[in-house]
Amino acid sequence: MRKKILIADDDRTILDVITIILDRAGYITDTTPNGKTLLNSPPQGFDLILLDVKMSGVDGFFICKYLKSQESTKHIPIVMVSAIPELKTLTENAGADGYLEKPFNSQELLHVVSRFIDDKPHEDS
Repeated sequence: MRKKILIADDDRTILDVITIILDRAGYITDTTPNGKTLLNSPPQGFDLILLDVKMSGVDGFFICKYLKSQESTKHIPIVMVSAIPELKTLTENAGADGYLEKPFNSQELLHVVSRFIDDKPHEDS
C-alpha cells in the first residue's frame, strides 16, 4: 500500500518540489500552505507530516506540539523542515520525530521519509 504524506509549507515552490520528488518515488502526497488548517482540522490518515518551521500565521513548532498532544494525531511521525540554526534541538523540544535541514537534495528527502514510514504499517483512520 502506498504511503500518504502531508507537506505543510507556505512557500509554493518548496511544496511543488517536495511533491514532485515524493510523487515520483511512489508516495501519495497532499499539501497545505497554511499551518492554521492543521490546528483547525487536524490531519487524519497520513503516514507522515513534513512541517515547515516558519509558516506565516503560526509557528511550525507550535503546530507540532499541538498535533503531538492530540489523541487522533500523536501517532503520526512529524519531520520539521527548516534552515534555522539549532534545528535538531528545537525539533526535539517540540516533540517532532525528526528534522530535515534546508537546503536539501532529493536523496536526503527520500532518506528521511523512508526512515519514518517505509517500515511501518499504514494506519487507516
